[in-house]
Amino acid sequence: MKKFTHAKFLVVLGILLLCLGHVSGGQALAGSHTLKLATLYSPGRELYKTVQYFADEVAKKTNGEVKFKIFPGNSLVPAKQALSSVHSGVLDAAFVPGAYEQSLWPLTGMLMTFGAPNITYAKWRTIHGPIRDIINKHLNINVVIVSMPHVLHYLFYSKAPVTGAMKDFQNTLVRSAGGAYDASFKALGCAPVKIPASESYMALQKGTIDSGWNIYSRYVGAKLYEVAPNVMLVPKGMIICGQYFVINKGVWESLSSKNRKAIMEVGSRVVSFTNDMSAASDKLILDKKLPALKIQPKVMSQAVNQELLNKLAPTWGPVIQKNGKPGQEIAKILGVR
Repeated sequence: MKKFTHAKFLVVLGILLLCLGHVSGGQALAGSHTLKLATLYSPGRELYKTVQYFADEVAKKTNGEVKFKIFPGNSLVPAKQALSSVHSGVLDAAFVPGAYEQSLWPLTGMLMTFGAPNITYAKWRTIHGPIRDIINKHLNINVVIVSMPHVLHYLFYSKAPVTGAMKDFQNTLVRSAGGAYDASFKALGCAPVKIPASESYMALQKGTIDSGWNIYSRYVGAKLYEVAPNVMLVPKGMIICGQYFVINKGVWESLSSKNRKAIMEVGSRVVSFTNDMSAASDKLILDKKLPALKIQPKVMSQAVNQELLNKLAPTWGPVIQKNGKPGQEIAKILGVR
């Protein structure tokens, strides 16, 4: 009987040790996370490189404890629902445009208002962190912003010749996305016409619009030069922040503090990566593609550029007032207060 009891004890002990081993193994596995990351970009698009760089660097920085499985090309949810999907937990993470679902995070609208002299490729990486911290502190949704790397530098294109002076904007029928864009373009003397970006070419042909603002690559890629071959470059003021890496707050809090810190560090690093890539892309267009198209852009002088910033200054009052104290803090960093 004693032998049986002893043997039974050994069996029970073995089972307990085996269970403990499974629990221990489960805890080790719990330290590893593979998160679903949605993006509207597909491989081959320039900004997909930003998404891949972010995912690769996070995996390296966390020693493989946090990985992202990228779902490109709106394959999980439409881009216009990505933010709310991260908020609700349908998605773990996303690279999402700030203009979409703006009502969920209105403070980000400050980064899409033209006329901030401190948003440039070179300067943005130095002010990105403090602004990210302010926005995160005042978000009322279940997301954490870990990076805001996408800066868009707009040029002005027109059917009519341009001189580089403010008069070039006067009463021009300019394509606009509405909202803050309308206020900015009106302040410059333009007459905004709200139409989808995809209809710009046809609208220029028909005369619905006679000018527009767009990023360098879009101007070339959409062949807008065929119907609006006159270009003006504005060094400061017509630059905004466009897209954000966000992670669901519950998922974020499930990560170790060490890995959260690592992801934030990568979030800052990806800003420099993306800004350098965008600057190089713009340079290629200016140095190679536009000359090949026999387009010689007019570059706005520093004095006229300051006049442009002065014209845009009044648009900031309502934006800052709407966002209260956080808005005032961000405005100061952006150089508009």
